[in-house]
Amino acid sequence: MRHQGHAERPNCDDAYDRRASPPGTREASIAWTVPRPDDRERVSELLVQALPNATSETIETLAGTARLSEVGPGDVVFRQGETIPFTLVIRGYGAFRRTMTDGRQLVLSIASPGWLVGHPGIAGRAASQDLVAITPTKVARWSGTDVRALVLADPGLAVSVIDVMARFWGITIERLDGFIHQEARGRVLRVLATYADLFFSEPPVLPRTLLPGLVGTSREMTGRVLRSLEAEGVISRVGRHGLRLLAPAALEQAADPTDTAS
Repeated sequence: MRHQGHAERPNCDDAYDRRASPPGTREASIAWTVPRPDDRERVSELLVQALPNATSETIETLAGTARLSEVGPGDVVFRQGETIPFTLVIRGYGAFRRTMTDGRQLVLSIASPGWLVGHPGIAGRAASQDLVAITPTKVARWSGTDVRALVLADPGLAVSVIDVMARFWGITIERLDGFIHQEARGRVLRVLATYADLFFSEPPVLPRTLLPGLVGTSREMTGRVLRSLEAEGVISRVGRHGLRLLAPAALEQAADPTDTAS
């Protein structure tokens, strides 16, 4: 499943000068504010796209009760184990990162502008993963309790929520299947192909230091695969964090497990 959405450019050149490959866990005091008129209009537009079956009254209520915040790279929007808020990404990109029982951290997907997440919070469930900002990011949030009341009153909203949850389940199962059944090279190629617009943009949105978390292998193993792909002329490493795609066709072919051509 290819990543959907266009690449927004990060506002800083070295947002990922960090020791760990996955996004950081910088503690930040996040200030939540009432949306200004222009923000409210943008939130409404994104909600209409994300919740196409909800009534106009529901959209208006959500837009009017949203609480907005801007966070920087490495800031945690919500944390694994905490009550999860209903959250809309207005601008920027974030990583869904799950910490496993053995301490490993996997990045299950990348949130892009327009993504509406946190649906389990409608049922009072805790977050099963962190949402960590990769770039300067703007988000809106609502309490799960408030959204639950709207779901009970608006069947169209309930249908949209079910549709979105089903899509996320599909994404999650596909990612887990890749972790289990593909060797390291196949995982790296699949991730690079899926997020090609974000890894290979100028400047890149996703740094290559994020690859181990997305791939589910160690930094050493991921590095060996990257060096092999570089030797084959598929990609090249640029600076401390970037990648350049040299052979798009080779990447697409190698990443497609159904392609048996030699």
